Amino acid sequence: MNVMKRRNVIALILSLLTIFVITGCSAEGIKRNDKYVASVKSLVNDVVNLNRVFNEQDKDFNCHDPESIEKITETMDTLSQRFDSILKLQAENEFREYDQQLKNEAKQALQIITQLRTLVKYSETKLDDKLYQNEKEELIETYKVVCGYMREISSEVQTYWRNA
Repeated sequence: MNVMKRRNVIALILSLLTIFVITGCSAEGIKRNDKYVASVKSLVNDVVNLNRVFNEQDKDFNCHDPESIEKITETMDTLSQRFDSILKLQAENEFREYDQQLKNEAKQALQIITQLRTLVKYSETKLDDKLYQNEKEELIETYKVVCGYMREISSEVQTYWRNA
């Protein structure tokens, strides 16, 4: 009888340890997912807000005004940093598909904003913004579509996690 009680106690202890391990892993996964969702939301919201600033600066862009050039390039640099941060996010398995889509859009947005920045700096060097003005319309239209997709993906990630 004593041996049976010991086996039952050992079995109970092993069962409890298993439950604690499973619960601990699950809690860590939830924390990582919370962090991922919060990061996506924050970074995409930053992009949206920075795009508003960029649009205003673009309206007032003057290649003969060093302050105008400095402001718009600083905004572009900050946007580039946000896209780079999105590319560095680490998603759990359940977010892998969203993450891949978001990173594809971030990569394209980063390429476009880099092209626009290059055109701004070229305008500054040449004191002529004709090339920038000619090229920016098509680039910005594509950029707006890409950023729109990023907002949609961010919303989908948040909705998915809220409903999980």
